[in-house]
Amino acid sequence: MQTPWSKFSLPGQEPAYARGYSREFQSSLREIFGPLVEPVKEWPPGPYAWLMAEVPPEGSLSALFRPLEKRLTPSGSLWVVFPKKPFMKELSFPFSWSDVQHAGLSAGLVDNKIVAFSTRLTSIRFVIPLARRGRRS
Repeated sequence: MQTPWSKFSLPGQEPAYARGYSREFQSSLREIFGPLVEPVKEWPPGPYAWLMAEVPPEGSLSALFRPLEKRLTPSGSLWVVFPKKPFMKELSFPFSWSDVQHAGLSAGLVDNKIVAFSTRLTSIRFVIPLARRGRRS
C-alpha cells in the first residue's frame, strides 16, 4: 500500500517545510504528511530540497515564486497548492491554473508533476531546469 505522502517525493532525511494559511491546507498537510513536513509561518533560511507553499488569493504570483526559487537546492522541489478549477470561485481565488504555471515558469522554474492535495486543492511541482542546476548563483 502506498503512503499518502509518496506522490510528493519527500527528500528523505532532509527537512521539508510548508507554508499556508487556509484551514483546508493546514488540515490536509497534517493528514498527508503528519510530522514529516514542518508547517512554518516564515521560511527558514535555506536552501532546501523540498518546500510547499499555498498560493495566497491576493498579491503577486511573481512575488511568491521568485524568493522561493532562491531557497531551493539545485535538485529541490517547490510544490505550490491552490484551488482546483471547480472551486476557484467558491474559494475567492483570482488566478487561473495557467496564471500559476506561467508565474513559476517566469521565475525560471519548470513544472513537472501535478498531484491532488485535497478534495478542493491541487498542487504543482516546480523544479530548477537541469540546464541551470550546475550554474546557479
